Amino acid sequence: MGRANQSQDDLRQKAGGGFGSLLTGLVLGTLGGVTLALLTAPKSGSETINVIQRSAKDVPERLGEVVDDSLDLYASLLNYCQLSVEEQGMRFKRALAAGKLAAAKKREEIEIGG
Repeated sequence: MGRANQSQDDLRQKAGGGFGSLLTGLVLGTLGGVTLALLTAPKSGSETINVIQRSAKDVPERLGEVVDDSLDLYASLLNYCQLSVEEQGMRFKRALAAGKLAAAKKREEIEIGG
């Protein structure tokens, strides 16, 4: 049992060290990426802020377009569903009429033959 407990302790230590290494790697990678992005940015900070502000001003208009498109799509879907239900209703009525006609013919055959 002593060896089993020792190997479990070894695994716990290795797992904890792996998480710490992973976290350290993520932090260092993030810092390196941010630094590289700042050094190679094609625009200055104020230019980038202006671009972001202009884009933010366009958001309500774009959102309105998305909502309008979504409503149009929803209306089209409802129209399609309504037409599908009506078509299925017509098929059902035709099948019912054909069934009634076939039943009437069979009844007539039985009455005449019987």
